[in-house]
Amino acid sequence: MLIDRYGRPLTHIRISVTLRCNHNCIFCHREGISSANSEELTAEEWGFVAKVAIKLGIKNFKLTGGEPLVRNDIVDIVRNLVEVGGEVTMVTNASLLEKYAASLAEAGIKRINVSLHSLKPEVFKIITGGGKLEQVIKGINAAVDSGIPLKINYLVMSVNSDEYKDIISFAESINADMNIIELIPLGLNTSEYRDLHIDLNEIEEYLEKYSVNKYVKEFQSRTTYVLPTGIKITLVKGFLNPLMCMKCTRVRATPDGKLKTCLYREDNMVDMKPAIKARDEEKLEEMFKKINMLREPFFKPTNRVINK
Repeated sequence: MLIDRYGRPLTHIRISVTLRCNHNCIFCHREGISSANSEELTAEEWGFVAKVAIKLGIKNFKLTGGEPLVRNDIVDIVRNLVEVGGEVTMVTNASLLEKYAASLAEAGIKRINVSLHSLKPEVFKIITGGGKLEQVIKGINAAVDSGIPLKINYLVMSVNSDEYKDIISFAESINADMNIIELIPLGLNTSEYRDLHIDLNEIEEYLEKYSVNKYVKEFQSRTTYVLPTGIKITLVKGFLNPLMCMKCTRVRATPDGKLKTCLYREDNMVDMKPAIKARDEEKLEEMFKKINMLREPFFKPTNRVINK
């Protein structure tokens, strides 16, 4: 297992398999990727990356985008990662999930995180730039029918903050855990962020009263509440949070095969593509070891708030 200079193990890769998306969300930060070559790694190439990563103790693979389901080979990507021993999860807007749910289940996906930021069709359309809520609900139902464990990702903003009880109730109705996420300024200008951002204090107070248990997850020191129905709700406060950064165990991969240390950084990326194209396992191992040594907490205990 790879350990960085801060004593943090490297166990996860968050893979952006494409920057293409069929939604245009008002908060999108494109996984912190400002640009990428239009050439996306193939399903077979991602399988090779996973094979090498697993040898180094990295076994958790989160597939993101853009929207990963716009790739017509997404099931092959999942299958290739699973076949070499990876534990594969995915973040999706679920608008295409009805089509792929059964195949993803057969391929061995471990969990799907569905971005669901409103249960009001018109609000949903505003947030997603024209997305259709009914299609997302069909995708969620298809995943439930296929036996795929789901987690709802609910990003709290001024336009949807009044919906948290309804979205929690919906998650309970399908036995899905939740991430309740605070907006970060990445990808937004100062006025956009100030207009959209809202803290999670009211929701935290509600969860303190409604939950039957509370604990801190080891992964990124995230506070998690257990509700009477058994579902778990995790609060994700990633901005200006050194506790989360000090417990980070992942790196990120771009669609064209670069490794980056952090959502907020692009200045220290490592290009895997030459090693991937040559199927050079030893060289690719060196790339992983290099990116691991470049890892450091972005927010440290000495950070100060700037222009919040």
